[in-house]
Amino acid sequence: MTMEKDTFFKQVFDKHYETLCVYAARFTRDMDDAEDVVQDTFVKWWEIIGNKPSASTRAYLYQMVKNACIDRARARRNDTVNINVLIDDEESLFQPEAENDSRVDILLEAIDALPEKAHRVFVAICVNKRKYKEVASEMNVSVNTIKTQFSRSLKFLRERLGEVPRDR
Repeated sequence: MTMEKDTFFKQVFDKHYETLCVYAARFTRDMDDAEDVVQDTFVKWWEIIGNKPSASTRAYLYQMVKNACIDRARARRNDTVNINVLIDDEESLFQPEAENDSRVDILLEAIDALPEKAHRVFVAICVNKRKYKEVASEMNVSVNTIKTQFSRSLKFLRERLGEVPRDR
């Protein structure tokens, strides 16, 4: 692998890994399973694209994660005693609900659009359920800096999502 390819992979991974995990968790209902799915997806994606990076990388990764979650649910259906419950769950999870899916896509895009530090803080607090003090220690900054970054993240997301129609 060339240094250029390594850099490309790392940039894509760093930019999308956490939000892909959140997306996968919608389907798996378990963050550990979601992380497994996303990691496997990145390996498959890298094998598929080879030297041909694409402008549609984000959409492609999200579709691959969704498909991997469906495959995982189907595989588990065969291991479960009560198949009817799984079938009901699968139908409710994977029905094309365009409006809800588009709202989630908009949210994930907004999270991806956060500035790097704000993104790291937001994901650490909201996704990884970390305390301000833990995040501050990890990033070598004050707790107030973390609170400020988190507050800015929320403000940014509110502004960005303010135009999204809500379900009634």
